[in-house]
Amino acid sequence: MRKTADNGNFEIFAIAFILLITIVIIFERCNSQTITEKKVAEKYCSSCHLFPEPSLLDKTTWEKNILPAMAPHLGIRYFLDSPYEINDEIKRNAVNNAPQGQLINISAWKKIIDYYKENAPATNLPQNRQPIQKFTDQFKIAEPLPDEGNPSVSYIKIDEGNQWIYTGTAADSSLNIYNAKLQLLTKQNVHGIIVDMQFNTLLDKSGERSGIFTNIGIMNPNDLKAGTADSFYINKDGAQFYQQQVLSHLPRPVAITKADLDKDGMQDYLVNGFGNTTGALYWMKNEGNKQYQQNTMRPFPGAIKTYIDDYNNDGLPDIMALMTQAQEGIYLFTNKGNGSFDTKTILQFPAVYGSSYFELDDFNNDGYKDILYTCGDNADYSSRALKHYHGVYIFINDGKNNFTEKYFFPIHGCYKAIARDFDNDSDLDIAAISFFPDSKNQPQESFVYLENKGLSYFSKSFQFEPYSIKAFNEGHWLTMDAGDIDGDGDEDIALGSFNPPPKELERAPKDSTKPSFLLLVNKTKSKASQ
Repeated sequence: MRKTADNGNFEIFAIAFILLITIVIIFERCNSQTITEKKVAEKYCSSCHLFPEPSLLDKTTWEKNILPAMAPHLGIRYFLDSPYEINDEIKRNAVNNAPQGQLINISAWKKIIDYYKENAPATNLPQNRQPIQKFTDQFKIAEPLPDEGNPSVSYIKIDEGNQWIYTGTAADSSLNIYNAKLQLLTKQNVHGIIVDMQFNTLLDKSGERSGIFTNIGIMNPNDLKAGTADSFYINKDGAQFYQQQVLSHLPRPVAITKADLDKDGMQDYLVNGFGNTTGALYWMKNEGNKQYQQNTMRPFPGAIKTYIDDYNNDGLPDIMALMTQAQEGIYLFTNKGNGSFDTKTILQFPAVYGSSYFELDDFNNDGYKDILYTCGDNADYSSRALKHYHGVYIFINDGKNNFTEKYFFPIHGCYKAIARDFDNDSDLDIAAISFFPDSKNQPQESFVYLENKGLSYFSKSFQFEPYSIKAFNEGHWLTMDAGDIDGDGDEDIALGSFNPPPKELERAPKDSTKPSFLLLVNKTKSKASQ
């Protein structure tokens, strides 16, 4: 009997051992297969942009939206004997950018699909914070009378010296000037859509204004070269206005800056040619007699914001730029003289981030400009996904233009952030807007005021207290500016509302009874005087 029991134990042990070996082999094969799938995904999914990790989006969005949009760029039109069901925009992009042949075989394409389906979360990850529940009483809300039709403010600017507010409106191609009481002083048809204005002088003194404005051409995504740069003049009363075209046939420009980039004594133009599937960051060399030569710095779409400064203290103007399409990131272009520039990658972001804006501000008072960055442009193939990495970031400068993330505050669809000392306590606070907030669960994140509470003693990280305003739902905030419009010594905020037609953005509200912009009048100084 003992011998029989021993044999039984041996058989059980042998079976268990075989099962263990089988499980190990299966696991190793699966792990090997996953590694292979990842290598294929990394090879093809990082050829045009930073590799997107599966965790950035849910399984359905990868399978139904992102991968079908990527397929035409690799020459794939069919999968499993069925054509991809893609929308009109993807079809247009596919026609414009399709390679001559198939760049990937179906076996490799299936590995990419399997990799994202197997490793992406079932649902998008949530924000790692509580919903914003507090409303600040620091600002008094003022608004002009509603315009006819949907608000369509494409640009807003506070002129402190004249105590004016400029707005560009897309619906009627006009430039409007309001006084501090929000009374309309003048309305001028500029025959274009203003998205930026550069002034020849500072706006701290009253008087006439001149400079250039950027006309984007057609606001909807397109690759037409319909944009222009126009010079303008406004008299000291805001009553007289004239413009003259300086540059034309620009690829959907969003900002144009005048500067002598090659130090030859003549003013050149730096063009943020945002485009759509094509576009470029380039500068137009002034050759005299109103003739300009184009010099491309980065031949890709998505240039949205640039700063010109001498970042290496060699006496030559350098450029820092944010690119927001495909190869999203911040780049430093160091001027080498004679119109040539070296390129350094400062920061890179995955293409699904939707980079939208950046500023240069000194948050830790060490004498070096840090980066305030936002991402949240959600008008893309994953537009229905709420993304936990959207929001406001601070990257600290080590003094050598190397930047490290120091702070992040999640805001769905964040579009812009401005750092100012809004409460006059000698540190930088942040005002942020969202064009794509979580309108169902947290619509109040459409405007967020982050009050700076200083550095945490234990973590040595920035601490900000989040607030919204009770008028958060009065508009669909596309643009924002800050400045002391009433001359009382504190920073006020202007918010511009843009309601695109529903066919462009399905979630856009339509309400002609709401104002085109809000003025948030800062009460800090008045409180201090009490």
